[in-house]
Amino acid sequence: MAQLPRNQSQFIAISGGMDLSTPPIAKASSDAVSTLNVQPIYGGGFSRIEGYECLDGKTVPSQMTYAVLHVGNIANKEQFHNKAFTHNGKQYRIIDVLDDAFVVAFSKPATMTNGTSFSVSGVSFTANYVNSSIDGDFADDLAYRGKAFQLGVDAVFPVPGTGNIRGVVELNDNLIAFRDDGDRCGVFISSDNSWTTAQATYIAKLKNLVKPENLLDNSDFTSGNVRGVIYSVSLAPDSKSGYVVLSQSVLANQPLQINSTTVATIEKCDKVSLTKEKDWQFIYHNFYGSSNTHYAYGCNGEQIIEVRPNGIIIPILVNNDSPQYICAHRNHLFASFAGGQLGHSLVGHPNRWAVLLGSEQFGLGDEITALSSTTGGVLIIGCQNKTSGLYGSGREDWVLKDISPVGIIPNTLQTSFMPIAITKNGITRIDQTEQFGDFRLSEMDANRKLAFDKQSYNIVYSSTKAKSNQVRFYSSEGRHLCVMVQPDGTTRSTSFIYPEPLQGLWQSPNQVYITFSDGKVYRQSDKCYSFSGKSIDWTVKMAFNHCGSPTLIKSWHSAELQATTDGKSKISFRFDLDYNSNYHSAALSKDLEIAGGGGRWNDSLWNDFLWSAEDYSTPTLQLSGYSRNIALSFAGSSIYSPQFEISGLVLNYITRRNYRV
Repeated sequence: MAQLPRNQSQFIAISGGMDLSTPPIAKASSDAVSTLNVQPIYGGGFSRIEGYECLDGKTVPSQMTYAVLHVGNIANKEQFHNKAFTHNGKQYRIIDVLDDAFVVAFSKPATMTNGTSFSVSGVSFTANYVNSSIDGDFADDLAYRGKAFQLGVDAVFPVPGTGNIRGVVELNDNLIAFRDDGDRCGVFISSDNSWTTAQATYIAKLKNLVKPENLLDNSDFTSGNVRGVIYSVSLAPDSKSGYVVLSQSVLANQPLQINSTTVATIEKCDKVSLTKEKDWQFIYHNFYGSSNTHYAYGCNGEQIIEVRPNGIIIPILVNNDSPQYICAHRNHLFASFAGGQLGHSLVGHPNRWAVLLGSEQFGLGDEITALSSTTGGVLIIGCQNKTSGLYGSGREDWVLKDISPVGIIPNTLQTSFMPIAITKNGITRIDQTEQFGDFRLSEMDANRKLAFDKQSYNIVYSSTKAKSNQVRFYSSEGRHLCVMVQPDGTTRSTSFIYPEPLQGLWQSPNQVYITFSDGKVYRQSDKCYSFSGKSIDWTVKMAFNHCGSPTLIKSWHSAELQATTDGKSKISFRFDLDYNSNYHSAALSKDLEIAGGGGRWNDSLWNDFLWSAEDYSTPTLQLSGYSRNIALSFAGSSIYSPQFEISGLVLNYITRRNYRV
């Protein structure tokens, strides 16, 4: 007896990666064939790429929020639109006027409570009730948060100077930015008053040293009528001459005194000046071992500097005029130079480079393009045509070995839990072999899945997102890659683009800072839901899925999406049949809503916007049509919308018949 076709279902655990090379009939249904502005989730699935915000020390857009001040009936509402007022030293700006309330934007924390009196344009009001969010539609709440964020963006000032920003450093929660200013590169520090010029430093050459043992870093000095601080000391091997970096300018031929004792004579003194039109690269390390000596070190192709808090610049004089790359390894400061030369400082003293005192220099025989210190104690040295490793713990036992005849592209060597770089063979990892200390280069599966071509991408910057095991590669063409490395070495990759061409990228131990052509400093942040006020347009198109039977025609009924978000988010979906063949009518995009993260009664804060929302959203997508396979696509665009996760699908269908050619 013939049986009627039965409803069937297939669950798809979304992988979170793209596969652009496997033939469609063999492609895993869990992979995507197109992604834009999304990132893989550890464990599987996609989320939107994080946004970024501009900073200047005075304003942080992600700290902007809004409140509703209920004041009773408001006459002549129009006169109060976009007006600002101050309460307890904090500025509030009115972004909307309701019949009986003001909606105000401000930077956290709030200073207004129930019963607070304030004045707007000479009219006095009392806030009978202060609400942290608007009552009603969740879309209104997101719109007000978006307006507050945009006010923060508009209030941020660019770094003083002209041209592109040359470098960004983060120390003690302050930003130090480098930008061309006149005939030099200026140094500016973020503050409560936006950007301010960093304190100047001076380098003095010494002669006639009589008490070199008294010259200590961070000691007070006197020279004539000038008093100041000696920031750094670098003496010649014979201790008869040297250099000091001072907080104040001093005159030539004046004695340098410490504790009223003359220790040397000033031969000359010059203001520390940084070369303009040179981009800086920075590393962070604590060479001195104190809890407050974690500094940044920079190189711009001509100079090497130590950057201390408050923007204090200490020039580091090395035995070569063209430093290219720097790296901290075994508590030495390593620097590469044009011509394939590599050298290092004394251990624990990044500003001392005298060979007689323990510094060293090597010849690689090839131009050096990258330096990275591995957790196994080996310095990876990338060159144009080979990769080498420096083994050992110090000058007495350094051993230089070639690892591979494959070179590394500049600015692409990064380390998550293994070193990864772009080579002539594509995206490559540097694996440690079973023989301790040895390495080999292995191509990653991202090359095959992405059909990666280094020529077309033209990678110019790279960064890591350690908590997600991600390495990011940034292209001058505007197509950027996000590669998540799994514990077994496999990868999940997506792509993203920014609204404007990237002009610079610097990574501190905590953050990634990027710059564009507007002279502002931007910070990538999971707390930002837009590209500094510009919408994040995202797309995920899943692979065509034949549900294990590529020759059977199915009748598609519905799909259930597995997703969650913090609050509510609107996304759109569409479906394509039979590899998007033209004999099927095109399906129009439809909207759906996902929710999650709502407060629970007796278990959450009273100011949560959502209550009794589901923990995980499973909206149903209505499908239609007959085909052998189907592909679902998801997309969204919003100025301010909470982060989401898409992790799975359930397809519901009925098998009809075999396909007839």
